[in-house]
Amino acid sequence: MPSSRSSEHALSPPKPFELRLALFGHGFVDLAPNAWHPEEGTFTTALELGGRGVELRVRDRRGRLQVKVHGARDRAEAQRAIAALTHMLRLEDDLAPFWRLCAGEPRLAWVARRGAGRLTRSPALFEDLAKLLMTTNCSWAATRNMTARLVAALGAETPSGRRAFPSAEVCAERSERFFREEGRLGYRAGALRTLARDFARGALRPADFQDPRLPTDELRERLLALPGFGPYAAGQALRLLGRYDDFALDSWCRARLGALAKSGRAPSERTLRRRYARYGAWRGLALWMDLTADWHGE
Repeated sequence: MPSSRSSEHALSPPKPFELRLALFGHGFVDLAPNAWHPEEGTFTTALELGGRGVELRVRDRRGRLQVKVHGARDRAEAQRAIAALTHMLRLEDDLAPFWRLCAGEPRLAWVARRGAGRLTRSPALFEDLAKLLMTTNCSWAATRNMTARLVAALGAETPSGRRAFPSAEVCAERSERFFREEGRLGYRAGALRTLARDFARGALRPADFQDPRLPTDELRERLLALPGFGPYAAGQALRLLGRYDDFALDSWCRARLGALAKSGRAPSERTLRRRYARYGAWRGLALWMDLTADWHGE
């Protein structure tokens, strides 16, 4: 049985910071093992550390995060869990230059005032890429179901019975048939198994995608070379990798742009580049803030 050891920690994110704002910057908060509990204002998730499940419970107290780690074997493992949470919430990202640009634009002043723009990611790159694969050519309900089945079938269990997202190594041990039948991934089954196998054996490494010196165009080509990844998934991955110079336009973005435009038609990418030129390397994030402002009551 997993250990029931618990510890409590406090994190002081760079201000301004709102936990809910960071979590709901896009949809991954809705995918297992993540969960938001609105009645408590609490975020919970599970991690796999050393083949074991560790649960995190996070609450925002006036910009200071109270974190409970449940299931860590010792202090060192609890600190690894805190480091994973810091990575997930992008607490070490310096968004001050972006906020200064937003502060000069009345339409986006709320971004600077509230500290928006920290788009939550997964503790491991493989998890982000696997989840993106499960968003391709399907409804959000189907994505939620595929992710939940994968976590339930293969995830490391926490003391409370929750499960983490399975690692590449665990997924690589399963057959394409397993993902097709048990996970009901359909045509994505082969792509997921190949992705898992390549990460597990070291043919793909997080560093291959996370090197800040790598030009965005080259990174996009690396993402497009992944099994099952087209322009949509590659664009979304760029955003999660912190490459905000790419607009990552997909069908939802174009429809949203059309809904916001007085003409009812989405502007061309050329027009968007001109419109958001002042944001430089942050232009894609500025666009995303415009598209999602109403998610946050703006």
